[in-house]
Amino acid sequence: MIAVLDGTDTERSETAAAPENVVRDGLPPGRQAEARPGWLQCWLEGAGAAILLMPGLLWNELSPTHIDGYHRLLPLTTVARALAIDLVLLSLAALGMIRMLERVRGRAAQSGSARRGWTASLLWAVWISLLVARGVEGLQEAQIMVWEFISAAWVFPAMLLLLALLRLRERTYRGTIRGIRAGLSFLGVCLLWMVPTLIVAGVRRQPYDVQSFRKPIAAPQAGHRRIVWVLFDGMSYDQVFDHRWPGLAMPNFDQMRSQSVTFSSVRPDGRFTEDVVPSLLLGVPIRETLATSDGWLLYRNHRQSPWRRFDSNTTLFADAHRAGWTTGLTGWYNPYCRLLRDQLDSCWMDLLPLPDHFSRDKSTLENVFGLLPSPDLAGAAAAQPQSGGSVLGRIAEIPAVDQMIGDESLDLCFVHLPFPHPPGRYDRRTGTLGEGGSYIDNLALSDRALRRILADVGRTEAASRTTVIVSSDHSWRVWLWRDTFGWSREDEEASEHGQFDPRPMLMVRFPGETAAAEVSHPVPLLAMHDLVERLMAGEIGSTAQLQAWAARQ
Repeated sequence: MIAVLDGTDTERSETAAAPENVVRDGLPPGRQAEARPGWLQCWLEGAGAAILLMPGLLWNELSPTHIDGYHRLLPLTTVARALAIDLVLLSLAALGMIRMLERVRGRAAQSGSARRGWTASLLWAVWISLLVARGVEGLQEAQIMVWEFISAAWVFPAMLLLLALLRLRERTYRGTIRGIRAGLSFLGVCLLWMVPTLIVAGVRRQPYDVQSFRKPIAAPQAGHRRIVWVLFDGMSYDQVFDHRWPGLAMPNFDQMRSQSVTFSSVRPDGRFTEDVVPSLLLGVPIRETLATSDGWLLYRNHRQSPWRRFDSNTTLFADAHRAGWTTGLTGWYNPYCRLLRDQLDSCWMDLLPLPDHFSRDKSTLENVFGLLPSPDLAGAAAAQPQSGGSVLGRIAEIPAVDQMIGDESLDLCFVHLPFPHPPGRYDRRTGTLGEGGSYIDNLALSDRALRRILADVGRTEAASRTTVIVSSDHSWRVWLWRDTFGWSREDEEASEHGQFDPRPMLMVRFPGETAAAEVSHPVPLLAMHDLVERLMAGEIGSTAQLQAWAARQ
C-alpha cells in the first residue's frame, strides 16, 4: 500500500530483500515498502489539496474576466486578501495531513500487519474522496459545473466505493492513486500564481458601491408624460400566452394584453442578461462582456471586434436627461447604481450575495474566518442565502418599486425583476416564497408582481399620461437549465421535454387604451431602444403609430 500511495515507481521494491511471509501495508508477500516522498512533493500535493478545499468564490475571484465581481457590491479587497491567507493556511494544514497519512502508512508497513495496511488504505481513500467531493462542490459554487446529476453529496461515497473496488486489483488501484496524487501536485504549482494574484486584487482600488440613492428633484411639471418599463428576467412569450401550463392563471397578463399592443414574434438579441440589458440601454448589439478590475463593464459586438468600455453617457437614461426627463431604476444582477450613477436620479439595486460568511463590509481578519461555521450559521444563511433566492425574496414584495413608481417626479422608470428566471423560488399553491418551485410557479409570481405594479401606476395622478412597457431580456432558456439544479418534473413537462421557444416578451400599453392589437411579424428586441427614444420624443403615442413603426423594423 505504501508503494500504492506515494506515487513513485514500485518495481524496484519487488527486488528488495524481505521475508516472503511478511505482509506489508496490506500487499501480497514479496512487496516492499518504498521511501516516503520528500517535503517538496508533499507540499505541492498539500497546495493542490488546499485549492480543492477552497470555496468556489476563489475560482471566480481569480477569473481574468472579473465578471463575478461585476455582479457583487464592491469593494471586495478584504475578501481577496482573506482568500489569499486562507489558501496559504489550508495548504499548510493539508501538508500536515499528508505527512500524518504518510506516517500511518509507514508504521503499517513496518509492522507488516494486513489490518494496519487496510486501515492506511482506508484513511487515504477517505482523504482523496473528500478532496474530490469538495472540488466538485467548489466548481458548482463557481457555476463552472452545473449538472444536477453530479453533486458532492454522492461523489464522496461513490469515490470511496470506487477506491475500495480498485483495492482488490492492486495494479489498477496503485495507478489510480498515483495519478490522483500527481494531479494534486500539478495543481499545487498553481498556488505560486494564485496567491500573488489574490494579493494584487486585495490592494487594488475599487469603488464603494451604494445599494441605493435618491437625488433632489424639482417638482414635476403639470401634464408631464411618464414611461414605466418593466423587464421580467427570462420570461417566455410562448409559456405566457401560446402554450400556458394548464390551470396556470395569469389574469393580469391577460388583462394587460387586452389593452396593449403585443409583439408575438420578437427576435432575441442575446442569451444572457449582462449582454442583453446593456445592449438595450446603448442601442448596439453586444455579443460578449467582461469587466475591469474596478467593476466596470467592457463589451464587444462580435468576437473579432475590439473591447469597448460601457459609456453611460450614450444610454437611454442619458438621452432622457438631455431631453429634460427625470429617471429612476430598480433592478438586480447588473450594477446599475454603479454604471449609471450620473444618469439616474433614483436607483436601487440588489446584486449577488457572497457565499459562506464573506462580506465586503468585514475586515480582512474577519473574512479569514469566512470558511468556518459559526453559531449564527442558520441566521446568517437566512439573511444572506447562497443563491438568487435572497434577491427574489426582497424584490417579490418590491417596496423599492412601489416607491419609485409612486414618485411622480420620476418620468422614466425602469424595473428589472428577477423572475420568472429559474430556479423556482415560489409556491403558487400557497402563495409563499421558498425552495423547490418551478418555472411555472415563477410565472405565477410574475403575474402577482405585474398586478402590484399596475396598481401602483393606477394610483398616481399621472396614470392617464403613463405608457407601460412589459418586456423580457430573453426567453426561458430550456437548453441552459435542463438537467441542472432546480429543474423539476413540471419544468420538463412544460417545456415538452426540452423544446426551446426563443421569443421574449414585449407589450406596450398606451394611456387610456382599452383595445388589443398584435404585431405578428418579426421585430428585433434591440429595436426597443429606438422605441423608448421615440416614446420619450412623443413620436409614438398611439397603437397606429406603434404599428407603423413596427412595420419598418
